[in-house]
Amino acid sequence: MESQVPIFCRSDEQRPCITICSPSPTCECDCEAVRRILEEEITARNLGVSVGEMKVGCNGECPHGVLLGFPQRGFFYSQVSPEQAREVVSGTLEKSHIIFDLLHIDPLKATSGKILYDRSGFVATIDDSFCMVQVARYFLQFEEGVSCGKCTPCRVGSVELREILERIINGEGQPDDLQRLDLVCRAMQDAPYCDFARTTTGPVVSVLKHFHSEFEAHIDRGECPAGVCEGLVKKVEEKEAEEEGD
Repeated sequence: MESQVPIFCRSDEQRPCITICSPSPTCECDCEAVRRILEEEITARNLGVSVGEMKVGCNGECPHGVLLGFPQRGFFYSQVSPEQAREVVSGTLEKSHIIFDLLHIDPLKATSGKILYDRSGFVATIDDSFCMVQVARYFLQFEEGVSCGKCTPCRVGSVELREILERIINGEGQPDDLQRLDLVCRAMQDAPYCDFARTTTGPVVSVLKHFHSEFEAHIDRGECPAGVCEGLVKKVEEKEAEEEGD
């Protein structure tokens, strides 16, 4: 019997149809149980859909319970229980029905349909194709031009953070850039005129904390783990071409 890919999943999309958050050392949610049920139900219904991964940084508070993402459609389900996982497969994947009781719609915790962040330090991307250095830059760009400019930490710091991240993304990161990012973020959190600087740097601090290795890969090895930073990808290709020529 041939697999029946549901209409909800676009067969011409490179992104996975559904993703799930992964457990962390400090997390005690039911994500493994939900994953198991999703995979069992998908197989039983012969849907031919694999369950992909998110990139998630969580401090263990698990503010969204088990989080599911739909990269092809650009939205999340939150607080998904093992019992509801079956309904997700039969209702959403198979019949294209949105389960509104699970839909993540809190505007204070979502700045993009594909990236989540809240002040607990939780950050998630809807699948694992995102470069987390670019995600940190995204949050700064999201706030660009909003600062009142009254205090130096915010006025100067936000510009310096963007410049450092741009340098790292372009393959020009310096050995002390991570330390510099940390110092600037601390200054913006400890000595601002108002809470705007703290709010602006919060996502950057969270991404640095949970995805430090991705920043190191960019700077130390000249690699973008997600393969999406064009400057680094080009340098890797040029290096491989030179090695083949030798």
